[in-house]
Amino acid sequence: MPTPIPTPHGFRAAYAWTGDVLAALRGSLDHLGFIEILPAILSERYEPGARHSIAVLGDRALPDVHTTQGPGGKPRVTVSGERFYYLPVSHCVEKQLALEHAQRVYCMAPCVRLLMDGEDRSGRHLYTFFQAEIEWHTEDVNEAHDTIEAILSGFASRLRERLRGSGRLDDRVQARLSALEATPYERISFAQARERVRGIGGAANPHAAGDLTHAEEKVLSEAARAPFWLTRYPDGVRDSLYRRNDDGSFATYDLILPHGEGELATGGLRPDSGADILAQAQKFTAAPHRYYADWKQRTRLQTGGIGFGVERLIRYCAGASSVLDLRYAHDQGPNALIGAESPDGRESARPARGGTSSHGEL
Repeated sequence: MPTPIPTPHGFRAAYAWTGDVLAALRGSLDHLGFIEILPAILSERYEPGARHSIAVLGDRALPDVHTTQGPGGKPRVTVSGERFYYLPVSHCVEKQLALEHAQRVYCMAPCVRLLMDGEDRSGRHLYTFFQAEIEWHTEDVNEAHDTIEAILSGFASRLRERLRGSGRLDDRVQARLSALEATPYERISFAQARERVRGIGGAANPHAAGDLTHAEEKVLSEAARAPFWLTRYPDGVRDSLYRRNDDGSFATYDLILPHGEGELATGGLRPDSGADILAQAQKFTAAPHRYYADWKQRTRLQTGGIGFGVERLIRYCAGASSVLDLRYAHDQGPNALIGAESPDGRESARPARGGTSSHGEL
């Protein structure tokens, strides 16, 4: 029998799924020669284009915290302490720095990201989450796709055996894992994706230079029966730094899950010079990432990688309707606020917690 979706009285399944998914993913990465590194929790540097939060260190005591009312009655917090650091939005730059000393690396990186409008109702977004950050030496997008597909195929095989051994493998889970093993995944360009949205009756983004909307991505995902790649993003869409292709597009990619699950991972080849890092970063910030640019110019290392949303991968494998259905009892941070009462007293909409998923039960 399938394991029920965890509720406030059924967190056991969330812990079981997490343990199985992490073990299978680590096993696949280890088999392919990736070594696990420890993520850096705080940094003096920030990622260009990212919406960062800050950690304030106290001086042998708790930092002083003051809360006042800001514009519109919203709370405004100021914190005083000895020094501050940026909290990670991803581990994108740090894992590249590690490749000066290793060939293939990964880490399970804690991330903090501010939610944008509507993301609290998506069932896929969290304030604090983990990414399986994977990076290696490569100069070819096709090789990058092949490597990531091998990681996921090996992961699915290992997870199947773990679930079979614990009596938790059912037909629905089997189908999801088989889809991950159906390599190679289709690879379509950003421009082709827009045309496909129109072809299957979706409403295309009226802003031609913008990214795919959540609605566009959902239409593409719902029409798919296997994972697929979105590639060759045009200039002006991404807010991270990637290698430029000869046609002016960027060597970046998203991995989209089927059946309406949406984006699982984002990655790409990295800029090939310090000058290009500074040129791209200046579009997002007045203080470009000088350390990263200097490192790139010195080492001339060309790498590529990807960041998997760990909670999204667990959700997909478990068949849960929302990542919030897999929140842990010990998570007492801002994720607990998603769907809670908003500051103006109104209930914030969110996917319902309960005992059913889109397939009836987990």
